[in-house]
Amino acid sequence: MKKFFAAAILSSVVAMPALAENFTRDGISYTYNVKQIGSASLISGRNLTTGETFKLRVRGSHVAGLYDGRTVAFHAPSSAATSTLAAN
Repeated sequence: MKKFFAAAILSSVVAMPALAENFTRDGISYTYNVKQIGSASLISGRNLTTGETFKLRVRGSHVAGLYDGRTVAFHAPSSAATSTLAAN
């Protein structure tokens, strides 16, 4: 589920990487923003439905961070998405 959530955020970030955004997926609403820090993108936000917070760092095709205080790490679903993030 966490990978699915992060994939949804990554695909949304590709569409609007510079702005704070909201989106709803499967009835769950999220808000997030993206900051460029060196060669990485930091995606931070909150699940508006449950209040859980997240911070994900995207560098190349690797995503790592915290979701509701739990460590997550995985490869991004698409190299095109992470290339777009890195370019912004």
